Amino acid sequence: MLILLPPSETKRSGGVGISIDKSAIIWAALDPARDRLIAEISKICSDPALAKKVFKLGPKSVGDLEANKQLMSAPTMAAIERYAGVVYDAIDYPSLSEVAKQRVQERLFIQSALFGLLPATEQIPYYRFSASTKLPGLNLRELWIDAHKAVWPRLTRPILDMRSKAYAEINPIPENLESYSVDVFDQSGRALNHFNKKAKGLLVKSALENNLETIEQLPEIAKAVGLTAETDGFSVRLITPQGF
Repeated sequence: MLILLPPSETKRSGGVGISIDKSAIIWAALDPARDRLIAEISKICSDPALAKKVFKLGPKSVGDLEANKQLMSAPTMAAIERYAGVVYDAIDYPSLSEVAKQRVQERLFIQSALFGLLPATEQIPYYRFSASTKLPGLNLRELWIDAHKAVWPRLTRPILDMRSKAYAEINPIPENLESYSVDVFDQSGRALNHFNKKAKGLLVKSALENNLETIEQLPEIAKAVGLTAETDGFSVRLITPQGF
């Protein structure tokens, strides 16, 4: 199976890879949308007061404004390493076995608000932009739905959709593709927030290490990391243990 993750607003800075003005990101069909967003972001960042409002920049995140000005020329790193936060901490990419890292290259994708669908090992710069960012005169959902019409057909395996609702909404998976959405609950049936991310990260780690290929394998994959997975049609309930 393919696994689809949201990005994280928490990102590691720096990078050693070639900048995106010299090395194109995969899937040229998405380039017009990417170029439009980068141009709009650059324009907004030329007005610091407007940029602080649009990107919700506090005193400690002013450096993000400069980063957004340098998107094309900044150093890059693999998306799976660029993104930090609870989901990515739980996956713990550096700790994965070599065979699991190979599966990351082949099966793990990340939905970026700025770059669209990304293979998890694609090289990207540091940036500040999320699914909730409102750019004047631009509808992010319309932009990405149209741009991905040529990309979704290339994903030919069933998809385990681990994205948050905000990211699923700006680029919904077409109904003709086999996909399974994942929601996380505790033992009492209460939907989780923060621990939702930890559970999803642990499930992804187990799926990569234990070679998830079909939805029927998911309960055993989840059990390996102390979780319970129940499937109902195209929905998955991921249940955390007591004290998780």
